[in-house]
Amino acid sequence: MSSTLNGGVIYAAVCMLSAVAGGYIGQRKGSSFFVWFVISGVIPVLGPLGAACFRRETEESLRVCPGCGAAVKIYDSLCMSCGTDLEFPDESEIIEPTPALRVRARL
Repeated sequence: MSSTLNGGVIYAAVCMLSAVAGGYIGQRKGSSFFVWFVISGVIPVLGPLGAACFRRETEESLRVCPGCGAAVKIYDSLCMSCGTDLEFPDESEIIEPTPALRVRARL
């Protein structure tokens, strides 16, 4: 009796490989490995492409919270560290992303 690969086994292998690749790419860009793993497993081939085209977490403009001094995203309306309500910042308060500000992404 010879063992041959049928279509289901090949599809499952492609889904698993795609899921691992998508999770890895998503994690390297600062997102959740698990989220991109699931997306890439459900939508093989397109999932890793989506993870590769997805923005990096470090490409967002930041500002400093006046209450605690923590760096928060420009669009946040509440500081997650101290709970201070944040108004939309002036141009002088905006910190543009630079390679030195790679907080979450491990590149």
